Amino acid sequence: MGKTLAEKILGLHSGSDCSAGDMVGADIDLVYLTDGSAPSTIKLFHDLGVHRVFDPGRVAIVIDHYVPCPSPEAAKHHQVIREFARSVGCVLVEEGEGVCHQVLGEMGLVHPGSLVAGADSHTVTYGALGAFATGIGSTDAAAAMAGGRLWFKVPETVRLVVSGSLGRAVYGKDIALHLNKCFGTSGALYQCVELWHDGSELSADDLSTICNTSVEWGAKACIAVPPGEPSASAGRGEAGPAALQPDPDCSYSLDEEVDLRDIPPLVAMPDSVDNVIPVEDAGPVPVNLCVIGTCSGGRLSDLRVAAGILQGARVQKGTRLLIVPASRKVYSEALGEGLVDIFLSAGAIMVPPGCGPCCGTGNGVPGDGEHALSTANRNFRGRMGNTKASVMLASPATVAASALEGRLQDPRERILAERRYGPA
Repeated sequence: MGKTLAEKILGLHSGSDCSAGDMVGADIDLVYLTDGSAPSTIKLFHDLGVHRVFDPGRVAIVIDHYVPCPSPEAAKHHQVIREFARSVGCVLVEEGEGVCHQVLGEMGLVHPGSLVAGADSHTVTYGALGAFATGIGSTDAAAAMAGGRLWFKVPETVRLVVSGSLGRAVYGKDIALHLNKCFGTSGALYQCVELWHDGSELSADDLSTICNTSVEWGAKACIAVPPGEPSASAGRGEAGPAALQPDPDCSYSLDEEVDLRDIPPLVAMPDSVDNVIPVEDAGPVPVNLCVIGTCSGGRLSDLRVAAGILQGARVQKGTRLLIVPASRKVYSEALGEGLVDIFLSAGAIMVPPGCGPCCGTGNGVPGDGEHALSTANRNFRGRMGNTKASVMLASPATVAASALEGRLQDPRERILAERRYGPA
């Protein structure tokens, strides 16, 4: 019987001929923390009685959740992180550089065939670059930093084939929302999803958004086949294992196909990621706070789409629009292309690269009774920092169009001929 990508990558890193259901001890290529997970992980690391990480170049901490630092308590956590990074010599990505799920790829720390463990559930994003990337808890993260090795149960694999052409004003985020509805919140529980595509419709940024969302279906990992090529806002290093291919005769637990032609602009209504309906069916729901950015909507291609809708227009009075670039590199490129000028002229607020309002850690918390519309990945009650507000999820195009109207808006009604920015 042939091998799936999960079986091949975990077999390569454990030195075993493993199959789904086996337990293997595997060597980690990269382990990383965020300022949301690092304080507890560092304490557990010290409790182990060790004082060195297994490889300083393969351990990273990214300060991205509490940016700019919003409180004395968060500032103390950042001090602990900086001192720990200095003492062990690991990679430290300072606040303002961007979201962990973007910047580590830009730094060339993730490669096709890599095994990546991050103390953040959306680590699955790096499957877009061909890695088996998965989120872990603080205890496992401390052990991985110390020994460079973790136990894994080899997951079964879902084969998901994406075919057809995207409709007008439909993007990677809409595909992700469609899959939320298809799988629900547990339809791929502890599975590895192989995301098959022909490379003609989906960019590396689209693949990142879809892989990012797979954890909402319960997935252990999601790996693009083939891996996304580096775009203007995502990079890959030269070294590392070559991209792997699953065997033609491997065994899948589920084989699904999605026709992109069937997907309209979508929105996830409160308070669940799988409460998904077409935007055109949502009715005139008011939006008070709109957010375009972070790790599932803040890459350069996302900002280009938003700028194409916002150019020459103005955000509706009474509605706020926040733009959160996924990284400093993306921010710089957006500046160079004139996108930031478009955003500012439209009345948007630029937020420093990072997680921003997504997880309610200080920037852009909605008020009581307000409706927030975001490109982020979760919308459960309280996700953005206020349990008395509601959160909806949509693509950058839908969020931009809705910001101009002050209510949920089908972006196809705003787009007659899409403006394109950047390289043709």
